[in-house]
Amino acid sequence: MEAQPTALEMRQAEIDAYTANVNNYTNLLATLDGNWDEDLAHLENVEAQEAAKQCPLDRLERLAALQLHKQASNLLRTETVERFKAQAIYNAMLNN
Repeated sequence: MEAQPTALEMRQAEIDAYTANVNNYTNLLATLDGNWDEDLAHLENVEAQEAAKQCPLDRLERLAALQLHKQASNLLRTETVERFKAQAIYNAMLNN
């Protein structure tokens, strides 16, 4: 019978997963230009599907890249915050 991971091991795995996500989003963002082009700037805060409907066909891929940059930026922030919380809990568990 396989041993169940301890609470500390599970928390460390959670931290590792957040770290992997942070690294992946950071690497992705390094490949994308998130500066909104003047002709697409009016779509920046429009819901993604609606923005795609309003976007000229020949600019859809650029819009997709801008939307992906925005989404990855938001996910990077979320994963960074969650990793910090998981690390804080892990540290508190070590001190008990």
